[in-house]
Amino acid sequence: MSAKKSKIPKFRSDRAERAFWSKHSIEEFGDLQDLDVEIRPTRTEQIALRLSKEDLTVLRALARKRGIGHTTLARSVLEQWLEKKHVS
Repeated sequence: MSAKKSKIPKFRSDRAERAFWSKHSIEEFGDLQDLDVEIRPTRTEQIALRLSKEDLTVLRALARKRGIGHTTLARSVLEQWLEKKHVS
């Protein structure tokens, strides 16, 4: 008969969690199972884009009307512009 496994406690802070895991092993808290995980390469890269406050306000308002995030709208507009320039 195996010993009863403990439950992982809830932590009040990252510091408390780090201190706890520095003294305990995950193996103390139940049967571990192998997990199949696929690591996919990043398909996009991030850039920094400076906009005036006014342009950012307009971008956010337009995105809100479409029900999407302002960064999603900016990326979509840029992709469409690039495609148009690439084709012509």
